[in-house]
Amino acid sequence: MNKYTKLAAAVAVATLVALPSFAQRGSADFTRFVVLGDSYGAGFQSNSLNERHQAWSWPGIVARQAGLTLCPANALATDNCFAQPLVSYPGIGPELILQSLTVGPVNGSGLGTPLMTTFARPYNNLAVPGATLGATLTITGAEQPTANEPTPVTFGRFILRGLGTSVQQAVAQQPTFVAIWLGGNDYLGAALAGTPTRLTATADFKQRYEAILDSVIAGAPGAGFVVGSLPNQIPPYFTLVPPFIVDPVTRQPILGPDGNPIYYFGDLGGGVLGQLPVGSYVTLDARSQLAQGYGIPPQLAALPPFNQLPNAGKPLADQYFLTPTETAAIVARVAEYNTVVSQAAAARNIPVADIRGLFDRVTSTGGLHVGPVTVTPAFVSGGFYSLDGFHLTDLGYLLFANEYIKAINGAYDTEIPLASISQLFANNGAFFPEESPNLSGSDFLFADGVAEQLRAMWATRAPARRRVVGH
Repeated sequence: MNKYTKLAAAVAVATLVALPSFAQRGSADFTRFVVLGDSYGAGFQSNSLNERHQAWSWPGIVARQAGLTLCPANALATDNCFAQPLVSYPGIGPELILQSLTVGPVNGSGLGTPLMTTFARPYNNLAVPGATLGATLTITGAEQPTANEPTPVTFGRFILRGLGTSVQQAVAQQPTFVAIWLGGNDYLGAALAGTPTRLTATADFKQRYEAILDSVIAGAPGAGFVVGSLPNQIPPYFTLVPPFIVDPVTRQPILGPDGNPIYYFGDLGGGVLGQLPVGSYVTLDARSQLAQGYGIPPQLAALPPFNQLPNAGKPLADQYFLTPTETAAIVARVAEYNTVVSQAAAARNIPVADIRGLFDRVTSTGGLHVGPVTVTPAFVSGGFYSLDGFHLTDLGYLLFANEYIKAINGAYDTEIPLASISQLFANNGAFFPEESPNLSGSDFLFADGVAEQLRAMWATRAPARRRVVGH
């Protein structure tokens, strides 16, 4: 009997050794937590970076849930806190404000200023708005100002401060845990420019993404890691303006002789001018161009009321729209990027937060149900996208952060509590003001019961926090 017991034990051990297992990199030690990212990581919202929303950046939320304290603006480098490059309100933008749904979002007054430029160590949150993978590897903040300089150079000047690239500054902090979400600007820039020719080549994306991971791993071989997948959903920035002419009184499409909507006239590329194909997207920034008559087909330019517009009959520039073919090319490229992310992470034993899945759930029929609140991609009333149409709200970033927490807990067997939505609804009051003029007869309307639903949530108490394992 004893021999059989020993034999069974030996077989069990051999079986355990033979089975493959996922050995996550490092451990969930948040003593020195560092983040690499772009505008999403910085907490950029409603066309602005400012301290009111930086506290709700997804890195800031993950840090708080892991038991860290966020540094105030007057913090010292020796303070034990998670440092972000805070900017005073209304921020660098400034932040868009919704004064009237008829007019839409308008810029707030004034500009904010960076508050922590003399902070004597690199920030924990090194996310730089506008950063592509290439910029993350090259920009240091020491670049000389130039006319029309790239966005990451402008923001890098006070975030990176000439202390090295984001990657170099991350390594310099000897991080114990690293979170990364990068790659969005490698395709969003192309979408905003209205052309897939601006997409980063997949081979370049792979080389740069792996270079970022390998550089940080080489400098912090014992650190825990998490990265995130990329969404391929079309944000409100591209869906709010119809691609066809709309009657300003009835808000219904103007129909042509064939009974179909009259699509705008645009520069389709390669010297070809013509009406936009069915299924095209027109950007939110096109409104000012359309108001001047750009996009009105030439055959209508001499007819009232179009003949009152100074540029009727002139094509809408390609930067203001995406054709179905262009959209398909961008979506296909994002799929290739996600393959790169998943393969690079798997090869290095790094868990992947399901950010693509989050966006899919929000944009699915019926939206994402979070307690009594339904989160959708709808402009203003949906709660997910901010007033610029493609950055997230505080709520959106909280849900984003929770996907990272889920990935960390799943890979490292920790119990970091998910962030509760009840703690932040009051901070989104600008999206749901107590009183707003001209709320009727608008392009953008609240869904029935949304305001009441949100006010009810403000009174909801957050659940008790659980102990964090591994910190």
